[in-house]
Amino acid sequence: MSGATGSDKDLPSEDDGGVESSAAQAEPRRPSAGSQAEQDAIFAALVAQFDDPVDLTDPEWPEVENLRARSERPEPDPLAEFAPQPRPRPAGPRDYEPAEDADEGHFVPPEPPPLPPADTTAKFAWLAVLGGPALLLFDALFWREISGWPAWVGVSAFLGGFVTLVVRMKDHDEDEPHDPNGGAVV
Repeated sequence: MSGATGSDKDLPSEDDGGVESSAAQAEPRRPSAGSQAEQDAIFAALVAQFDDPVDLTDPEWPEVENLRARSERPEPDPLAEFAPQPRPRPAGPRDYEPAEDADEGHFVPPEPPPLPPADTTAKFAWLAVLGGPALLLFDALFWREISGWPAWVGVSAFLGGFVTLVVRMKDHDEDEPHDPNGGAVV
């Protein structure tokens, strides 16, 4: 077996000196179209030209990318040709407008009736329901510890006020007559 293979015969050698070697030297090898090498070459050329100054007066500059001319002229409205043109229409029944009334639109509500006076027990119950958690929050913010008598007073005030308000709730109004059916009518 010799060291020469069939594939070695197909490659041009330096000894040939024929037409093939001079043609290969005259034209540089270009990568095939769409190959990664071609894309790398194009990218390298773009990177090399990145910092080159751009001549804005160059006639080969595309008009679409001409920002100066675009900012000087108004943008055309693409929907202008499709916009409906106003035309006079005949008067119909829906075109009637009633005469304006001078008093209409100036409604002044009547003065609301005064609130009924709250009894002392309800006032203290609401104070306990709102003041108990406020005391606990104050204790947590300033002493950083909820314990001792402030915690006991806050929890018991809330629970006592809540129970007082629930017990004093009314099922019905005294002004209404007693309903034997409990309100259910079938």
